[in-house]
Amino acid sequence: MARIHFVVKEPDKARYQNQARREQKSLGAWLREAAEEKLAAATRSGRFTLDDLKLFNAECDAREKGNQEPDWAEHKQTISGSKVRGLDVP
Repeated sequence: MARIHFVVKEPDKARYQNQARREQKSLGAWLREAAEEKLAAATRSGRFTLDDLKLFNAECDAREKGNQEPDWAEHKQTISGSKVRGLDVP
């Protein structure tokens, strides 16, 4: 196993240690995890494939199944009510 040493300001080190402690990890484990997350984010293409889009749509459909939007007349009534309640009438 190789070692990496780097210099950080004392307040930054304290912040890193505090967060690692909150996550019940050693500072070294926390830093390794942060480095892996940074590397993974940098290596993603940032582009969606057609399969990604289909999966996203399927997840959205599953989450919204059974939920229906209110009728347009109900929407208009809610909007009108909000306008009236929002007036600053003496």
